[in-house]
Amino acid sequence: MNQTKNGWKVIDETLPILTYEYSFGPGLANTLAIGVGDGVVLVSPPLNASDGVVGDLAAYGPVRALVASNAFHYLGIPEWHARFPQAVVAAPVRSIARVKKKTGIDPIVPLSEASVLKRDGIEFIDIPHFKTGEVFVRAKTSKGLYWYVTDVVMNIPKLPKNPIFRMMFKLSNSGPGLKFNNMAAMFMMKDKAAVKSWLAKEIRKAPPSVLIPCHGPVVHMDATASQLLQVV
Repeated sequence: MNQTKNGWKVIDETLPILTYEYSFGPGLANTLAIGVGDGVVLVSPPLNASDGVVGDLAAYGPVRALVASNAFHYLGIPEWHARFPQAVVAAPVRSIARVKKKTGIDPIVPLSEASVLKRDGIEFIDIPHFKTGEVFVRAKTSKGLYWYVTDVVMNIPKLPKNPIFRMMFKLSNSGPGLKFNNMAAMFMMKDKAAVKSWLAKEIRKAPPSVLIPCHGPVVHMDATASQLLQVV
């Protein structure tokens, strides 16, 4: 996998698809940068990004949109919006009120109303049955189908060092490894069983070749994405 000078991992050069890992305090998250038309969309934009991190994206076009992938993944949006004031800011419907309050940015448009996100082969989907909103991105490429998920499924290599978070992850069976986020089910989901059922249906309908978690390393799937089916 190629990497830019300042740390973007190039998952697919053609579309393009890139990720950048950043710290948000208690943990790490992966930003998704994905091509739309003559620019890119950032999903869960990185916090405290250096000029170099921003500059590396210039080769892929201007930042056209910033997406808060749920009610909690807004931290990098104010600084990126200051750099790219013409970029559309979008979010799942059920997260918009909180993202507006936390960022001070208005308007923030629903995913379905952001025309810049509409491109053949790419979908920005607001997963149903969430109280706090939840995006996953599905992209068809010449190399297969890519999924980017935020907090519904994680692939954390090891449990957090913080003893409280460590116990929460362990008791809820939310890590380590590829896991359904049972902690999120407690305060982010309206109906855990319905979320799992919806995800399983989507997997069977069109199994992803590659899963890009917001939290954890990329996972290459088998033909039926059985690894993902096992956790939902």
